[in-house]
Amino acid sequence: MGFDPTDLRETFRAAELELKRREDERDFNDEMAGRPNSKISRYLSADEREKRQEERRGEHSSRRSAENLSRLQLLLASNPAYARLYNNTMDMLGDAEDATDRAIAKAQAALEAAQAKRQETLDRAATLPDGTRVFKDKRGQVWNERGERVSDEDAARIAWRGDEPAYEQFLEESEAVRDGLTRLEALQGYRVDTLGRIRDRMSDHDNPPSHREIEQFQRDIHEQAPPEVRAAMREKQAVVPMQTATAAIDVPTL
Repeated sequence: MGFDPTDLRETFRAAELELKRREDERDFNDEMAGRPNSKISRYLSADEREKRQEERRGEHSSRRSAENLSRLQLLLASNPAYARLYNNTMDMLGDAEDATDRAIAKAQAALEAAQAKRQETLDRAATLPDGTRVFKDKRGQVWNERGERVSDEDAARIAWRGDEPAYEQFLEESEAVRDGLTRLEALQGYRVDTLGRIRDRMSDHDNPPSHREIEQFQRDIHEQAPPEVRAAMREKQAVVPMQTATAAIDVPTL
């Protein structure tokens, strides 16, 4: 059988047409998708092509923004129930922090007042020759400021004025200082160990707390709060409704 060059030309022509069809299809898809291909637009107008390119750039930007979101941000955006629990807990945490700060300020002021009062008592006390402050109790026994009994021999050398504070007063004021310090330490411990721990955990963007953890945080905030914090929170809750009611009855003047 002889070679027919016509058959070869037809084969080449069919291949060229198929390549051209595929190229046209790619160009069309690129233009419709807004993908630049360094060719002159053949299927869409310049405005339409630019519009589709802008849309594509917007999709890329949105995709990059989503990729840059932390796990916590993605969870808050995709889970409404989690977002409600998270936001409610953050509000509760903020209220507890504010209440604790107010309670700490009051406790510090009370402690400073108690310390000043005890110091005034110490300043009015009688002293031993070495400067140690001493007090006489109701039974006439003498004690030093460290709570140690003063010997009769040393007590005999004390020059009493007659208006010195009693030992019982000094004990009472010393107890007030200890109580104030204990209360302040409890408040500071709650602020750091409970509220600070919860805020650090709630602020972990890479490893956000679970739904169950957050529910436990709410219980910890309430159950571990010292009495002073609970009282401060009740004070705020009482003030807010009163402010709302006052605003509701305000009548604008002309």
